[in-house]
Amino acid sequence: MTKVPYNNIIIKKMRYSTIVEQDDSALMEIINALNQFEQERFIAAIQAGNCKPYDIQQTLDLVRLYQLRMNVEARALLKFSETFIGQFATDNNHCFKTAENYFNRISKTLSGLKKVFRKTCPTSRKQLPAGVSNPSVFDRSPLSYGEHERDVFGLGSYDSAVQELYQNLETLFTTATNILGLCHQMIEREEDIRQDTEQLRAIYRKSCDSLMVSVKEVSKFMTDTEVVSGREMMRRKAKARSMDDFLQREYHNVSKSVFKKYVWLEATSLGQDEGLTKEEVFLWPDHHEKVFEVRHVIALFDRLDHVEGQEGKFNSGIIVEFLKWCGVDRPKEKRLYKYFCDNYKGQYKPLVWSSISKERKELLEISHLTDQQLAGSFKRRLSLLSETKADEIPIIPKVANN
Repeated sequence: MTKVPYNNIIIKKMRYSTIVEQDDSALMEIINALNQFEQERFIAAIQAGNCKPYDIQQTLDLVRLYQLRMNVEARALLKFSETFIGQFATDNNHCFKTAENYFNRISKTLSGLKKVFRKTCPTSRKQLPAGVSNPSVFDRSPLSYGEHERDVFGLGSYDSAVQELYQNLETLFTTATNILGLCHQMIEREEDIRQDTEQLRAIYRKSCDSLMVSVKEVSKFMTDTEVVSGREMMRRKAKARSMDDFLQREYHNVSKSVFKKYVWLEATSLGQDEGLTKEEVFLWPDHHEKVFEVRHVIALFDRLDHVEGQEGKFNSGIIVEFLKWCGVDRPKEKRLYKYFCDNYKGQYKPLVWSSISKERKELLEISHLTDQQLAGSFKRRLSLLSETKADEIPIIPKVANN
């Protein structure tokens, strides 16, 4: 209560509460209040407040300011929501898990709404009983509460500033309803995904694949010695009752950094069990069987036709075909070429990478060949080698499927 002078008597003026309980029910409370807004309620609020032109213009300027702030928050949240559900781990895991976290992200939106509703609450000097909390602005503003008489002449009888204020409030409340509704929807969708083990497994696999093919992220991790958190996640997986149980517990409960380390450690561990090096796991994270083919092709490289270029060096075109046949992402091809040079034990001299890169550019951009065409050309070279010198080619072992 606030004491104010009135006719030389000290009386108490009741304050309205702007406190919003930060839980899921509060979301629906505010959404319901916003949905009550209509032209007749707006007129009732204007009449109840006995608003002067100055008051209308001041409120209009404030509403415009609130709208700008709300637009910034709305765009940021909408962008984040587009990928949130489909990522197993994010940098804002709990953003939509509870309304409390969501409310923290839309603080400016809530602040503006509360001020608008408070400005339209009627003045009351009623003494509240002991222990009774002050009523919420959302429960007492004519914009959303109580009976109201219909204005015979409607909004058209008011000046342009009042009509403009109504239009701006309508836009503001629509935007607020949309972003609050988004929060409620995301909370429900997140829980639905957690219970849908098939979708959860798909999101997990997609997230793992995305991290493994991201050369920038994985390369950064390759120099990271802080792997404790990743190993801890691996231990939790080993102790889980099932894979589904593990996924339900970990979904949106680990940071992206921890998940990245876990994914790489898991792939490395599996690859090493199959006899692969870390570099081979990096180059072929989801195609371990290809590693054994590549190893043996490197061993047989000198037997291919037209391998020799000028001055006892490789034919750069053959090398580009080989890189495409290996099936790694283009950003990894320079690293793949280094892997080739490290493991090649034949008679020809390696070319510098710039020569390979130049040849690749000419084949793709000038000759307009595709990756698939170049890979197919190398595959045909292998077929010819197999047909003519089959007795000299060692058998390429296959990885056993567990």
